[in-house]
Amino acid sequence: MSQSQYQYQGFAQGQGQASPYPQGCTGCPVAQVPEHVWKSLFKPPFRKRHPLLYWLCWALALIVFICVCAAASEDSGAPSEESIALISVNGVISDNMKLLRWIKTISESDKVKGVLLRVDSPGGGAAASNELYMALKALGKKKPIAVSMGSAAASGGLMVSMAGERVFASGSTVTGSIGVRMDIMQLRKLADTLGVGQETLTSGPFKDAGSVLRPLSEEEREYLMGVIRDMHGQFVDIVAEGRKMPREKVEALANGKIYTGREAVANGLVDELGDMQTAHAWLCQKTGVPEKRKLARMPKDKTWLKEQMETLLRLDLRELASEAARTGPVFSY
Repeated sequence: MSQSQYQYQGFAQGQGQASPYPQGCTGCPVAQVPEHVWKSLFKPPFRKRHPLLYWLCWALALIVFICVCAAASEDSGAPSEESIALISVNGVISDNMKLLRWIKTISESDKVKGVLLRVDSPGGGAAASNELYMALKALGKKKPIAVSMGSAAASGGLMVSMAGERVFASGSTVTGSIGVRMDIMQLRKLADTLGVGQETLTSGPFKDAGSVLRPLSEEEREYLMGVIRDMHGQFVDIVAEGRKMPREKVEALANGKIYTGREAVANGLVDELGDMQTAHAWLCQKTGVPEKRKLARMPKDKTWLKEQMETLLRLDLRELASEAARTGPVFSY
């Protein structure tokens, strides 16, 4: 052992001369670091100390990443190159404001060469269905529309499909149901049980026809049936015009019955059997737009949470609120 090593060991063991450093310290610079600091350097990593919190953070980061990627993968708004635009009519037809704005955007865009109308709807409000059909019909005068029926395109769903130049459906698609329905909820027994009553003053005998607190009179029933017959006639006219069929033939089909896609082809309500890809291919061939080009889609305006709730529960929250607020007769296609 060298002399310098011996002297250092002697100092460390308390032999020889007193150490020039404070008690508990040596000449090593690390020794000047407070104890709580250097001990913290040897703590287990965060994922071992808080495994649940660690993996929760990773899960949240993954969800955010997926949402961002999903949003980035969707085309939104008017396209910047020649494209096919997608219009989706899903669920009960009621509030059309978003769809009408999207239809207007498509109509004004020179880059949209054709429209793929995807219908998966059992119908909806009579006025709402007619309004949407009229907007699509006007759009069809500017750009070709190919209709792809999903699992259902019945009643009002069939009506909006009549705006298409070519209509496709799968063999098991439920369509047809040409007719009008009116619902009047009756609450008078419940009101009697609760001891609740209502007095109504009207300017005419039919102003409160369809009140939920009393049954219909014969005059009111015939009056409302006249309204239903007029709406039914409008529906028949739309189908006859859209399918270029004699009105008498449509009348024979307009008894409220549903038809499968295969039956609809035989009856002339649908052009041919095929899925959404078939309709898209036909439209691309007609317009010259490459099939691989992405569809132009309507911009989303829902929050992520609301969209997931509606997807999981299969309902439209606005439609649910609208149904809850209704107190009078409701006409539906």
